[in-house]
Amino acid sequence: MNQDPIDIITVGDRPIRLSRPVLPHAALRLAGVLPQLNALNTAGKSQADAAAALGVSIGAVRSWIALAGITWSNLNRRGPYAKRNK
Repeated sequence: MNQDPIDIITVGDRPIRLSRPVLPHAALRLAGVLPQLNALNTAGKSQADAAAALGVSIGAVRSWIALAGITWSNLNRRGPYAKRNK
């Protein structure tokens, strides 16, 4: 059961080139979830909120973001860290 990897998916009528080739079942999943990811990003939700809304892990959301080349607008960054004096 060999499947050829796909590097372009179509969402609506817009083709999107992925950052790396994926198998067809992963491409279909990404094409189905990409409109929701874009809506959550536009609404200013964090990646953790998006993962909870989609019922997946934060790692899966980050993988989809990297594959589709989305720039996430609401990142909860860590730091600056307080320096401790010993």
